[in-house]
Amino acid sequence: MIIQKIFQDNICLLSGCQRSGKSLITAILPSLKKIEIINKEPILGAIFAMYQTGELKNKAANYLISFVLSNVNYANFLGRKINLKKSDETSIYHLLNYKNYLKKITTKSKINLRKLKNNKTIIYDTHNVLLNLGLWSNLNKNIKIINIERHPITLIYSWYKNGFGNFRYSPISQILLYKYKNKLVPYYALKWKKKYIKMRELDRIINIIYYVIRKSDLEYKKFKNKNKILRIKYENVLKNPHANLKKIEKFLSYKSKIFFNRYSKKVNVSKKISENDIHKKLIYLKKNSSKDSHKKIHELISLYSKHNF
Repeated sequence: MIIQKIFQDNICLLSGCQRSGKSLITAILPSLKKIEIINKEPILGAIFAMYQTGELKNKAANYLISFVLSNVNYANFLGRKINLKKSDETSIYHLLNYKNYLKKITTKSKINLRKLKNNKTIIYDTHNVLLNLGLWSNLNKNIKIINIERHPITLIYSWYKNGFGNFRYSPISQILLYKYKNKLVPYYALKWKKKYIKMRELDRIINIIYYVIRKSDLEYKKFKNKNKILRIKYENVLKNPHANLKKIEKFLSYKSKIFFNRYSKKVNVSKKISENDIHKKLIYLKKNSSKDSHKKIHELISLYSKHNF
């Protein structure tokens, strides 16, 4: 199979668990003038999940991911796939240079494919890239990854409040689900589905998050090209968004002014969590989960505390 490669040397994947805080980064990233359209393509997550479960082999997964990236990049370059809905988080109207995209929609000039160039970073918002870094790095050695990580207590609590421990059928679900004994099982838990369906809701969530975080951390430790990955804590972004934007700017090799004042209202300071709030949530989680889950919770807290990024 011939793999398409349109603008794949300047892709950055914005990754993290569901509910990790990627929406906050998406909201303030346009403070950087060179940021292109932020793409949300759920099909990328589906391909990755099917690769994780063995539904897709490496060659097929590489081809499909590359096919999606190339065609979305090309469509955006032409102005064919541009989000004009002002309230949507991926709308072009959030970008400082949105007028350039409006021009693309109306232009009649022909595109010379052989001379096609785009030196700006193209962002893709997806999930759990760190679960299998080999797949993405084999696709393109130049791909960069910004991984958003959240305190495990607030992450687990957020999953619980959003019903992530008791999946129901939804036509818009973006998580790969399997059916086992008339129960829906997320792909993360496929290998231990018998245990999953017997667990309480919070125990399911704790075990899934434990698996995702631990495996992601091990993958990161083994990965040689660590300069291609920027790990950011969600809580740090809430406390000091400008400083974290500077980290991202440096990581993406940008050299331009950060127009944060135009986006500062996107940061909801009411979401800042105190140590006391975390302690209360920890008590609640322990009250509604097993002793085995308690051990996993404390392991995750210890791991998160050790990471100084």
